[in-house]
Amino acid sequence: MAFNRFRPTSHFIPPHSWSNDPCGAVYIPETQEYRICYQWNPGTTQGGNSAWGMARSKDLVTWEDCPPALTNGSTYDRLGVFSGSIVSRIIDGRRVLFLFYTSVSAVPIHWSLPYLKGCESQSVAFSTDFGNSWQRYESNPLMTMPPKQEMTTGWRDPFVSKWEPMSKLLGVDSSTDYMLIASGEKGRGPQLLLYQSNNLLDWQPTGTLLEMESNAKVTTTSGSNVGMNFECASFFTIGQRHYIIVGVEEDKSSKKHDRHTLLWLSGTLSLDNGQPKFKITSHGLLDNGIAYAAHIFRDAEGRTLQLGWANEGANRQVVEKQGWAGCLTHPKELYEISAPISHVEGDMDRWSVDESSETMTTLGQRLAPQVANLRHQVPSLSLESLQTLRSTNYEIGATFSQLSGNERFVFNVRESPSSAEVTKIIFDIGNHQITVHRSRSSLENLGENSPDTGKFHLLPGEDLNVRIFVDNSIVEVFANDRFALTSRVYPSLEASIGASYDFGYFDQTKIEFRCWEGLKNAWPTRASGQIAMKDVPSVPILRDEKHRMNASELELVHA
Repeated sequence: MAFNRFRPTSHFIPPHSWSNDPCGAVYIPETQEYRICYQWNPGTTQGGNSAWGMARSKDLVTWEDCPPALTNGSTYDRLGVFSGSIVSRIIDGRRVLFLFYTSVSAVPIHWSLPYLKGCESQSVAFSTDFGNSWQRYESNPLMTMPPKQEMTTGWRDPFVSKWEPMSKLLGVDSSTDYMLIASGEKGRGPQLLLYQSNNLLDWQPTGTLLEMESNAKVTTTSGSNVGMNFECASFFTIGQRHYIIVGVEEDKSSKKHDRHTLLWLSGTLSLDNGQPKFKITSHGLLDNGIAYAAHIFRDAEGRTLQLGWANEGANRQVVEKQGWAGCLTHPKELYEISAPISHVEGDMDRWSVDESSETMTTLGQRLAPQVANLRHQVPSLSLESLQTLRSTNYEIGATFSQLSGNERFVFNVRESPSSAEVTKIIFDIGNHQITVHRSRSSLENLGENSPDTGKFHLLPGEDLNVRIFVDNSIVEVFANDRFALTSRVYPSLEASIGASYDFGYFDQTKIEFRCWEGLKNAWPTRASGQIAMKDVPSVPILRDEKHRMNASELELVHA
């Protein structure tokens, strides 16, 4: 019972134990399947990285477990195989997968601690059988020392891809591959380091692509800062604009979950004394809740998709009892949204304005089209049906039209019959906020009760379009294809399976409503109930932030 009590059924989730970053997502044309890896610490519900867990899927919706792609080695990666990425290439007529990862041989690793010589290096493994087996490169590690050496705050999570605009800027062949490593320098701030290669094995430094001062605002008008160190960075280009996704490690003044923030940055590329530089022109939060460690990949149709890690918000005792921790968010497509220029007070940091075309553009994120395949029933179209819903697994879609700009729409989920226990999802148009209010989500305080909230501004005359996923303990909220918020809730009452709404006096004829109850099981081949912890031995608990200590545990590092 404890194993399944808060366990999502329609999300990507490891079979048991601790998990964190998604990594190494790839589509393989020959088998017409996706492989997704994730950081996994089998045998314990506490943080640690002893494996790249792996699963495969034909549709990005239903999954089948695979043996781990990597486990800890005996020398340069004996204490961890940290996050990275998978590159797919045709070499001598056959498909070869390159799995890049950060190999760890010393701990602890944290931006606030002395950097241990040789603790992080960059390595690669290969597969020539479509991901079924992997072999480490005999000349690993590929790179052994960060450029700032002992002044480094972190040097990890290699993201590898071609980047034609960068090759054009540098005047090199378009087939050149680039590796982006998240990093930082003590006494200065977070950095993104770029390397290049012509064969995916021999890597040369290209330069420091982005360098920020510690705790600096992203831009002078921004409400977000860049913290103390970067993690899990990636790059891509849409049209003429270049984008970077990056995880931010903040200091102890942070009020964020686990002191993490997930940013997207849009900018321009230019040369400065022969080195490429990324200049930020617009930015925003990729998730306004707890999602972190974003990983991007291309689907079979070439869309740019993004996954994130949803950590637990439950008390330690709850997590230990259930025997697992962490899942992935639903995949989202990253694309661009353009609109006629309008000044949206408090929200212009996210828009790139082009006066010549009289348009402004921002990064959009919408659920990947594959996610719709989770539905296998005809939706209910009646708002009244929400009042009688009794479920922990459903999707809500709603469009609110002809808005005055002062509305406040509330969806109540995981609600007990008396409403003593309830999670409120609040769309506050007048105050430009979307909030998952958790003060009454758990009467026994089984999990965090602070609100997850983010700012959201409608454009002039724009309808409000929302999608909400409730899958047991995970709640994902989306608005107008440019806002995402991930939250976790842990009701203590078994009867907290109801739902309701409060839209005030808003005219319900101006609402289009849809609800899909009972989404598909994402793991149809898994046995019901708890799966035995086997195949990969656990490793000792390693006390550092990369191993995902929560905020209270992190205090011990600073003590």
